[in-house]
Amino acid sequence: MIILFIILSLFALNTTTTAAEPKPYTIMLYMNGSDLESEIGAATTDLAEILGSGLRSENANVIIFTGGAERWHNDLISPAKCTIWSAADGLLYRQKDLGLLNMGCPHTLANFISYSMSAFPAEKYALILWDHGGGAIAGFGHDEHFDNLYDYGSLSLPEMDFAFRQAGLHKNKLEFLGFDSCLMATVEMAVIASSYARYLIASEDLEPGDGWDYAFLAYLNQNPLASGADIGREIVDTFMAFYGEDSAEILTLSVTDLHCVASVMHTMGSLMEQCSEKLLADLSPAFAALADRRADTKTFGEGSPRDNESDMVDIGDMAHQLYDIFPAESAALLHALQDAVIYNRHNSAIPLYGLSAYYVYGSPCSEALQLYAQLNVDCAYNDYLQKFFAKLTNSPAPVRAAYQTEIFGQPALMYKTACLQTCSHYAIPANVNGRACDIILCGGEILGYRHYDGLVKQKGYSIFKPGDRVQTAL
Repeated sequence: MIILFIILSLFALNTTTTAAEPKPYTIMLYMNGSDLESEIGAATTDLAEILGSGLRSENANVIIFTGGAERWHNDLISPAKCTIWSAADGLLYRQKDLGLLNMGCPHTLANFISYSMSAFPAEKYALILWDHGGGAIAGFGHDEHFDNLYDYGSLSLPEMDFAFRQAGLHKNKLEFLGFDSCLMATVEMAVIASSYARYLIASEDLEPGDGWDYAFLAYLNQNPLASGADIGREIVDTFMAFYGEDSAEILTLSVTDLHCVASVMHTMGSLMEQCSEKLLADLSPAFAALADRRADTKTFGEGSPRDNESDMVDIGDMAHQLYDIFPAESAALLHALQDAVIYNRHNSAIPLYGLSAYYVYGSPCSEALQLYAQLNVDCAYNDYLQKFFAKLTNSPAPVRAAYQTEIFGQPALMYKTACLQTCSHYAIPANVNGRACDIILCGGEILGYRHYDGLVKQKGYSIFKPGDRVQTAL
């Protein structure tokens, strides 16, 4: 696929754009290349998939914003500047060179959306955000050019909210908002997106490094005005088929009807309001019971104990864990979740319900709670998190079961992180070439390792190479 793209890139054209007759769709792809491109060429591979998808140009505009990577694995895209492209009939057309912009700046995203909708009018619009993701607290994106203390190259949920409103999406809603990134199928993201889009397509868990299969674009040839729900189902099905249900990699992807998501947030708040009252009435025993339930709730994005900052949990599993204590409130939440998540596929042996939520536990951090409060998604749920956090930080740190093992001739501890249909995943804290990481095992086989970079999670795995220096961290 990469060779195909490099050959096709020789035929990329410079062009100037004037507003044309509306097409059925304009699909905007905000491709923040990051280390996914500079290290493994993942963006280049997906561009090749887009060009090779067979989508006919009369059915959709595909507009791509590239940047964010220190190196691109093709002979066309320059890492020294951001560029807007259009993809049509197997070719890339250069629309605008913009200089080096921060893709973690909300103005950059807003301007791209506004330009694309103005220059490429359509009956329906869609936006896909391509890069790393970190859930409700960390948000989306990792621009390698602006990864520093003062100008971190990522977009928080409030910054995305600002960008969408600045671009006018509250007046002209997207048909769907998609995240080809990890951990962004969150109820918090869905609540914010509900003002700007009809459907959300995203993954609860970490995504494989290759992300979505852009062969889904060919679906528009037969269904040029398909709803976001129908395109979402196609995206999910092609994603699952690309890797296979029996893949050793974690696969989750869901489609959420954003018209129904306020009910999920409200019923979740009502459930946690009951938990708050239980905490106040019977503090120590109640906390122990609730903490045990939280520990057993399905968590996403976690690795070894030093890599639990995302603290995202499956909402449906949360409700089931609390069902025997608060049956009416839990049932209401499950019903709302069933209405909102209209399509959901995964390869987990544990049932997953398609939307996650932030639930502090693995990394009790006051700054994360402050960031969460700024989202202003539900007062009752936020109040519960504050009460639970206060008790959690005065109690012994949560303990996770560890299993003694040996890897590369060194003793190590491994921690269970996921249970798939075919095997369980385990994380081993280590250092590779002096950089902190988690080594991931499945069925006794090493899948690779993930860098420990805090909240924003690595997509896929890095593969060991001859000469790598590995030191386990007991």
